[in-house]
Amino acid sequence: MGNPKAFEGKREATQFKAAGEEPLIAKIDLKLTETMKQELKAIPGWQGKLREAIAQLISAETQAKQDKEV
Repeated sequence: MGNPKAFEGKREATQFKAAGEEPLIAKIDLKLTETMKQELKAIPGWQGKLREAIAQLISAETQAKQDKEV
């Protein structure tokens, strides 16, 4: 077994940075067809575009929920 303290503090240095304040550390698994995966990965900047689409979906769902409550 290796030395667990050898990597201490390095995780923060290797975290991906978002355009905003919050670091990109959370992960989610998503099942896709192989064709969808290949087509998605062929899109330049697909990760950022997908994050933006998810943010828009969350915003729309949050707004719809608030509209229902009123």
